[in-house]
Amino acid sequence: MRSLIVLALAAVVALAVPDSKLGSIECEMCEMAVKTVVPMLDQDTKDIENAVNEECKKLLHKIPFATGKCKKFVDEELNKIIKELESGTAPADVCKKIDMC
Repeated sequence: MRSLIVLALAAVVALAVPDSKLGSIECEMCEMAVKTVVPMLDQDTKDIENAVNEECKKLLHKIPFATGKCKKFVDEELNKIIKELESGTAPADVCKKIDMC
């Protein structure tokens, strides 16, 4: 019984660590995306998507699970970032405003 409790506690701790790291990664991805998008706002959305995807992969290429997050991030968050920037939100405030940082 004691071993089961220790094992369960270890599992809970192990599951909690990736979530905090993931939040940090999402913030970094958002900040990278904002920096990439700002000079490209007048370009086609597809070009922006491709550029952000490439930058994301460069940023996270050493983290195995994170490179798969790039496409998901672009698919789910990029339009929010673009809309915030187009509506006049300061680049430094975008990621906080969309709850990524």
